[in-house]
This record gives sequence, structure tokens and C-alpha cells, in this order.
Amino acid sequence: MADKILSVGIDIGTTTTQVIFSEFTVQNTASAFLVPKVQIVGKDIIYRSEIHFTPLVSREMIDLTKLKELIGKEYVRARIHKEDISTGAIIITGETARKENAEKVLNALSEFAGDFVVATAGADLEAVLAGFGSGAAAVSRAAFRKVINFDIGGGTTNASVFSEGELVDSFALDIGGRLIRFNKQGKVAYISDKIGKIIDVLKLNLQVGERPEFEDLNVLCMKFARIILKIASNEKLTREEEGLFIQHKNKNLKAETFMFSGGVAEFIYSNDTIATLADTAKFGDIGPLFGYSIRRIFKQSGDQLLEPKEKIRATVVGAGTHSIKLSGSTILFEEDILPIKNIPIVKVFNGGSEDIDFMDQSIREKISLYTDEDVAIAFRGPKSPRYLQIKKMAESIVSVFEDRANPIIIVVENDFAKALGQTIQDRVGNTKKVICIDNIKVDTGDYIDIGKPIENTVPVVIKTLIFKN
Repeated sequence: MADKILSVGIDIGTTTTQVIFSEFTVQNTASAFLVPKVQIVGKDIIYRSEIHFTPLVSREMIDLTKLKELIGKEYVRARIHKEDISTGAIIITGETARKENAEKVLNALSEFAGDFVVATAGADLEAVLAGFGSGAAAVSRAAFRKVINFDIGGGTTNASVFSEGELVDSFALDIGGRLIRFNKQGKVAYISDKIGKIIDVLKLNLQVGERPEFEDLNVLCMKFARIILKIASNEKLTREEEGLFIQHKNKNLKAETFMFSGGVAEFIYSNDTIATLADTAKFGDIGPLFGYSIRRIFKQSGDQLLEPKEKIRATVVGAGTHSIKLSGSTILFEEDILPIKNIPIVKVFNGGSEDIDFMDQSIREKISLYTDEDVAIAFRGPKSPRYLQIKKMAESIVSVFEDRANPIIIVVENDFAKALGQTIQDRVGNTKKVICIDNIKVDTGDYIDIGKPIENTVPVVIKTLIFKN
């Protein structure tokens, strides 16, 4: 029998804020004589909000009161209560993630939206969610090829590369449609510091308070478009161009298919010609001209653009429908401590080899960074471990946690969590809570949220938090 769970996706971007609600169908797809395999067999978007401008108190502060009011009204319109929500994600994206009160806003909205709604931020995650929401991942799986999706919003361009349905790269750039804004008189009201060097190198006369020449804006937007084409074609960037990467560069993987999503994509795939300052500034920013420039530059190159399934809604659709995974069914957990959130991952082994004889030593070294904090111990583990191997792994884990008051949380890739969890539980008795889940792949630097059980599995969200003191 199938179960239904409700998911929310909330995207708070540089320019716009959106909400969607989705219904997942969860079902045991294994036959009656096999180990249960609970999977998400259907995803239906049941409500899409209006596209709202993100409310700001100032350039550096999000208006939390208005934002909560805006999202609350969408819950009312959708006739959905916070208590109905099983999972989902709130993501602060683009330049909004760098606002002074971004972390406070995210924490407040997390409680407002539901018990197991993930609150997170970060350009890489935004890129991945947009890649799923746009359909790029699905196209790469169906066509057996590399597909790159550029999600271009107001503040950033977030790119994800998929090969045969698997994510192989994600990165972000300080390029967006609202990095230059205009007032009602057509004068420049704002220029982002992020693009100052590019403007200087191009020797453009763009000044706040002045009416710009259309040609200067055209040169800048064509430059942005060429940078994106160079990345898509795996061409070398200049030092100034490389300076636009956020946190890290790309892996220089050449894709065969190109897609664009985000607000700027609405102008990439339209037939509008942007030829004047009035055409450019009709929405108060350079978004229309930037989109038109990308359309022209890719047409000149002869590279074909594939139209996405979602454009401006790609990230929110990804947040609402692709942020959740289900663990395997052969797992062990103690329901009274679920849900748990923001648990840092401690990856026991680096690289490909895993020597369980040195497991306790490796865990002690890695876990020493987290004195009193709950952590999740993660490793791949053998595909079909023998009893003696499970016993050895359990003994290593228990020995490390003897002096810690924290619960034992284990995440393994291969399918033996229940056997390992039971062996650990036999050794600790009632002295510690134990959660052991499998079929989940994580990396050092990730954080994990584990929700209340659905059938014989638990919902899991893996994320990277970017808020640091």
C-alpha cells in the first residue's frame, strides 16, 4: 500500500521568493518474499505560489516580518498547515545568502515551515537543486550525455553538470541580472562590488547616479555571456574572469548539452530583442539584456540550447521535490530521538581504500574536532560484510563513543546498517541511543538531517551549511 507525504520548497532569492507544495507517493517496490525496498514512486506539484519580490529592510537586511507574512499567506492559499508537512527545504540563494540577518531568517523560517523542513543556503546546493528542477539531470540520464545547467538569478549564476543522471560538478559565479539596477528615471541606482574589476578592465563608464550608455551595458552583458560560453566550452578564463567564481572553481568538464534556468532564462528563450536602454531597464535591472546576450552568443557559437522544464521556478521545484532521499529499509533507529538536524558528517576514511583494522584510530582522529557535538560517522563499508567484519566495525565505533555522552549515529553506503546497528546496540545496551542507516552517500563537510520514519525507512537530507562566524 502506498503512503503519501507532503513536501514544501521555499526559495528566497536575490530578486524573488517562491513557495511550492509537492505530494510524494512512497511505496515498497520489492516483492513479498524479498527485503523491503521503500522508494519514492511519484512526485506531484500540487501548488505553486505567486512569484514575489524578496522583501528587504535595506540592501544588507532581509525583512523577516514581511517574509513570514508572505509565506504564511501562501500556506493559507494552498490550504496547507505546517503540521501537514513531512519534509522539504527552505533555501536562501544568491546575494540574499550574504545578507547580515540571513542565518537568523533561515532559522526562524525553519520553525515556521515544519518540523522536518531543512533550512540551508549555499551556491553549490542551489546549483544542484536548480539542475534537478530544470530537468538537466533527467535529460543527462535519458540521453547518456553530459548536460550543464546554468541557473541565472539576480545575484549569482549557479551551474551543475550531470553525466548520465549523476552530479559530477557544481559551482557558482558572481554574475546575475540585478548586479546593476536602475531607478525609474533610467539612472544607475546600484552596481555590485563583485563586478567592479570587470567594469574597470572593460573601461566602461558606469557610475551610480548617472544615466548609462546602452553600448556600455551591452559590452558588459556580452562579456558575461562570453564567460559562460567559455566555461561551457572548457576554454581558459582570464584572471579577472576567474575572480568571479564563488568559493571554488569548476572542474573543467566539457558538456555536450547546455540549458539555462532562473529568472534571466525567461529572456534567453524568448524572442524579444533588447536594443535600447528602455528595453534593458524595463524591470529595473540588466536581466533582459543579459539574457538576450546569452541567446546571441550561443547562436553565434553554433551551440544548441535545450529549453528547460522549469526556468524561474527551477530552484524552488528542486528544493521541494529533489532535496530528500530515503535510506535503505534494513536499518536501525530509535524513533524517540528523531528528527535530528544539522549533524556534521565525520568521514572515517579518505580516498578509495577502507582498512577496518585501523577504524577506531581513524575515528578518534577525525572526531577530535567535535568535543561535545553530535556527529554522524560515515563510511562506505564492505558490500557483503562477514560477521567478524561487522563485529570489528562495531567494536571500533563503541570504543570511541565510550567516553562521549552523544548518541551513536552511523551512515553507511552499502546495505548492512541493521546488522551493524544491532551489533552496536548489543554492546551499549540502554546506555546510548543508536541510529544506523544505509544506502546514503555523504562527504566530509556535509551535514545530515534524519526525519521520522516512513514505512521501514527514514527521510534523509544531505546539505552543506555556509554560515560561519
